[in-house]
Amino acid sequence: MLPVQKKEIFREILLNHFKENKVEIASAVTKPFPFLESLRDSSFITEKIYSDSQEACRNLVPVGKVIHHILCHLEKTFDKSLLRALFIRVHLKEYPDSIPIHRSFENVIQDTYFSQESDKETLKLPSSEQDPVDIGNSFTWDRHTRNKDMCKSRILGIQMNL
Repeated sequence: MLPVQKKEIFREILLNHFKENKVEIASAVTKPFPFLESLRDSSFITEKIYSDSQEACRNLVPVGKVIHHILCHLEKTFDKSLLRALFIRVHLKEYPDSIPIHRSFENVIQDTYFSQESDKETLKLPSSEQDPVDIGNSFTWDRHTRNKDMCKSRILGIQMNL
């Protein structure tokens, strides 16, 4: 478990990324169903917000604008469970433009995790597992040159060395 301060920093990083991407998320949602229903069913929005949003769509307010309004409301009570609700499988399938946004959150989470890990004692992998970038340095993570499989293997290696 992360200490409370690190959890709060992690939450703030995710919240800031959420704020920066509200327009992109709203633009990716091209129709109200199933987005509004899933937020209502999982109690992220009230029945009143759901009804008002449906009414706005019927009155030809652009869907993206309606969704952005909802995201602004959700920002006030933001936590990571909201991200799970926004990027459920049915949403990713129904709104394919949300896939790169989802990946950007995954990258932020990975970057934050490895940043927090490097704040601990210097993490060194056994020399046989180090690549030239890591030799002589504390463990570093460059998301632009590593793929998810390497990420998983590194996490396992770190956990085994702790």
